[in-house]
Amino acid sequence: MLILDEKKIRKGKPIGLPYQGSKKKISKKIIEIIKQNFGTDKIIYDIFGGGGAITAEFLLNGLSVYYNDLDKDATDMFLKVISEDKEYLKTLLVSREEFFRIRDKDDKTVDDNLKLLINSFGNNNKDYLYGKEHADIKYRLALEIIKRHDVFSGYKQTQTWKNQFRGLQQLQQLQQLERLQQLQQLQQLQRLHITNLDYRAFSEVEGAIFYLDPPYENTTHGGYKGYFDSIDFYDWAYEMSKNNIVLISSYEISDSRFKIVYEFTKARSTLQGGKSGKKYEKLFMVK
Repeated sequence: MLILDEKKIRKGKPIGLPYQGSKKKISKKIIEIIKQNFGTDKIIYDIFGGGGAITAEFLLNGLSVYYNDLDKDATDMFLKVISEDKEYLKTLLVSREEFFRIRDKDDKTVDDNLKLLINSFGNNNKDYLYGKEHADIKYRLALEIIKRHDVFSGYKQTQTWKNQFRGLQQLQQLQQLERLQQLQQLQQLQRLHITNLDYRAFSEVEGAIFYLDPPYENTTHGGYKGYFDSIDFYDWAYEMSKNNIVLISSYEISDSRFKIVYEFTKARSTLQGGKSGKKYEKLFMVK
């Protein structure tokens, strides 16, 4: 089993795009596990990088990282956010009507994809964040708070919120912008390499650390023509482990060549109807 001294974990909130399947909740622990067990002198390969939560944490810890994902939209959004400023983030708020207009476009820009991501329910890019009853009220209130107070976080302390909230519990749009603003603290771009390749493109790499967060077994993945072949992937990861440190993040692995080396007992599955299941995230390595 790998060790983790939690006292050494970086203070502050985890960061990354508000992406479905993101490892933000455990990203700080994962990076510290790698640092404490394998050091900081090797290049990290975050091959299934998704919304960049793991990559962002590596950068905050001063480590060099390859950020890769087949979904170019994901890496483009990540790079766009960390390349822009707060004023740009303000332009990402959209109304319910604008959201559906963007959703139905055939050709979407990076800005379009960011607008869909942060203004959608559960960050699913399909459904608007608010129900029809409160959509216009919440959207206009968020815009007014930004205009009058120039804040994303702490909006409930503003007089505008106190005067007009009318029983509304929260403004999720401002909370989403706050998450993106946290991501903008990344300035270590010289240590970041971004690619959009199949995992097998890295087969010749040696002497590195691979953090692998592949699609779960028996699930589909659009980037792999609708189906991700876990058997082929495990064969590849096994071979890669001969010349690299290979960590796989998953709930379960059916391949007996791999063993559990760390368990995140508080990071439970939400794959079943949005409710916490019995499964929880684990790290696996070759036996």
